[in-house]
Amino acid sequence: MERVKIAMIGSGTHATNALYPSLNFVEGIEKVAVCDLKEDLARETAKKFGFSKSYSDYSKMLEKENIDGVIICIHAKAHPKVVEECLNNELDVLVEKPATVYPEESLKLSELAMKKQRFVMVEHQKRRATAYLKMMEIIKSKEFGEVVMIESKQHGKLYDSLFNCLIELQIHNIDLIRAFGGDIKNVTAVQNKISDNRAAIALLLEFESGVIGTTHIGTEGDSGAYCERMEVVGSEGRGVFVENVRKLTYYEGNKAETWQADWMPFVGNSTLSLDGYLGNIEHFLKCIRTRENPTPSIYDEAKALEVIFEVCKQLKIKPEWSVVTSDR
Repeated sequence: MERVKIAMIGSGTHATNALYPSLNFVEGIEKVAVCDLKEDLARETAKKFGFSKSYSDYSKMLEKENIDGVIICIHAKAHPKVVEECLNNELDVLVEKPATVYPEESLKLSELAMKKQRFVMVEHQKRRATAYLKMMEIIKSKEFGEVVMIESKQHGKLYDSLFNCLIELQIHNIDLIRAFGGDIKNVTAVQNKISDNRAAIALLLEFESGVIGTTHIGTEGDSGAYCERMEVVGSEGRGVFVENVRKLTYYEGNKAETWQADWMPFVGNSTLSLDGYLGNIEHFLKCIRTRENPTPSIYDEAKALEVIFEVCKQLKIKPEWSVVTSDR
């Protein structure tokens, strides 16, 4: 297998808890360099996760190192400039969600990627969570029929603003809904507003395909255990739902089959696999090798952001983003 040369930009909490550890289980990868504005942190991360070099200036890293792709995990406001520079250096990119703050920024990067014959994949790991992959297999089967309806929910948590909650957390839900239903053409939003940064939000969705959907999002319910559910209903009297990314139930009438994650083997049932981080990175590397278009792409991110901005318009939520900090 041809080794893919990878560099990473960002050594924050999320990157070091989920993305860097996933690389330990990926075959055919060469860990070239790590970059972080904090030089000591970049050096520490490179040593800990087996990268050859470290930098505090990503432009110098891109100039000096021979790499095939870059994984970027910093923050939404900084992503566009860094992604653009990577594309201009003829590199493929995997960027953490949200890839940008505004849909226009994602569309601009999509156009640049096509011009450069490169791609930008967005790190919405839930698309490759084990339970959702099994759900996708089921709904694509002949027996399931056509998708006719989607119901979902994802409880939230408090951010500085409702807008931050929508693009930092609830964009996961919108991306998943699009993965199963396709493009969304109409959105109707209602809310139970509690304060300027707290609200329970419900959406009625109409898809280009004719599928209809509902979803409950917002800041309430505490985004932890028991916070997430998605159900897809087919035209042949069958349906399938996933609860909390760990349990899938496939039903027809009074009959049902259930799958749940087990503890063994460890790698296949680790959080990195079950939540999709490992699968996303493997998909990114495969697309570098085969030149197929990845999903979700930066174009998909633009379409998800368009839904969020329509929700903000209807509910009069100010689209003002602030940096989400961590302890690193």
